[in-house]
Amino acid sequence: MTVGPLPELSKAERQLITLVAQGNSASQIATAPGSSKDTEAAREAIQALFAKTGTRTVPHLAAWATAHRIVTEPVRPTGALSVKPQLPPRLAQILRGWSGGRTTPELTADFGISPTTMRSYVKTLFTYLGVDSRPQAGVVGVLAGLVRLSDIDPSWPAEPLAAAVGSGAAR
Repeated sequence: MTVGPLPELSKAERQLITLVAQGNSASQIATAPGSSKDTEAAREAIQALFAKTGTRTVPHLAAWATAHRIVTEPVRPTGALSVKPQLPPRLAQILRGWSGGRTTPELTADFGISPTTMRSYVKTLFTYLGVDSRPQAGVVGVLAGLVRLSDIDPSWPAEPLAAAVGSGAAR
């Protein structure tokens, strides 16, 4: 089993992916030390990464990059990596949905819930995972084995990263 092919990524693209996975916005990336981009150029670079990687949202890109070992750890230490949290089913659905490219409004509509209820779920999910952003939720979800590789890309194995790595599947 393999985790889909890794496209050729430049050092700058890998750095941008890491910044995005850390939860940085385009404006934060534009003002980062050493950045030669303005906010619009940073947005365009992120969009180009979506096209190059086959992802569609920032949390999806973060999960994809974690599966490919471009991102190897969360921004802050979290207990979710030492003791795998038992997520309630709805929270697990949200995490897997984000990691697969679904947006929060899409998931809200899919579940038939109000935006207020979704905000409550998101806050609770962040607490379970010890994170403060959707991209970091994707990173921790993949690293903790809460997200199956097939949640990120249906053509990948239907197992967590840890199981795939143990069988030599991921890089």
